[in-house]
Amino acid sequence: TPDIALLGSSGINAEYGHKEQSLNMDKFTTPDIALLVKAVKIFPPGTVNRWNTIADYLNQHSTVCKTYDNQDVIKKVKKLQSGEEADLRSKVNAQAYENFEKAQKQRIEEVQAGGGISNRDTLNSALQKEEATKKNKGPWTTEEQKLLEESLKKYPASFGAERWDSIAAHVATRSKKDCMRRYKDLVEQIKAKKAKQ
Repeated sequence: TPDIALLGSSGINAEYGHKEQSLNMDKFTTPDIALLVKAVKIFPPGTVNRWNTIADYLNQHSTVCKTYDNQDVIKKVKKLQSGEEADLRSKVNAQAYENFEKAQKQRIEEVQAGGGISNRDTLNSALQKEEATKKNKGPWTTEEQKLLEESLKKYPASFGAERWDSIAAHVATRSKKDCMRRYKDLVEQIKAKKAKQ
C-alpha cells in the first residue's frame, strides 16, 4: 500500500503542478498566442460562453498545452490588449513573416530546380496550351456547326450555369467563348432575316 500512496500523492502533485502551470502565463507559446488572436476574431463579443469557447478552441488546436481555461484566456487577452506584451506581438508578427519567407524561398528553389519554371507554372502553361488547342480561329466547319446545334438541343437554357461549359465540351474543338459568339451571331442572322420579311 505504500506504493499506492506514493502514486496517489504524485498524481495529486502532478495535478496541482498542472493547475499551477495553467495560472502561469508562460505556458502561452508564440503559436498559441497566434491561435488565441485567431480565436478572438472567430468568436466575437456576444458569443455565448465566449471565453470557454475560446479556451476549448485553444485546447483543440494547440500543439503545446491542452489545459487552457477561461481564466487563462481572459488574463492573456487583457495583457495583450493593455500593451504589456508588445514584444510578444512583435514575436508573433516576426514568426508569421518567417513562415512567409520560408514559403517564398521554397518556391524560388522549386523554380530554380525546374530550370526557371515551377510546378505551378508548368500546370498553368499546360492548361493554357490545352485551351489554345481548343480554340480554332478559322471558320466554323459543318461538323462543328452540327455539334453546336446538337449541344444546344441537348443543353437548353434551363440547364443552368454549366450550360456553355457543357456545350463547349461537346463541340470539343471550340472554347466556351467561341460557342457563345457563334450562337449570338446565328441569333442575329435569324433576326436580320425575319426583319427583311
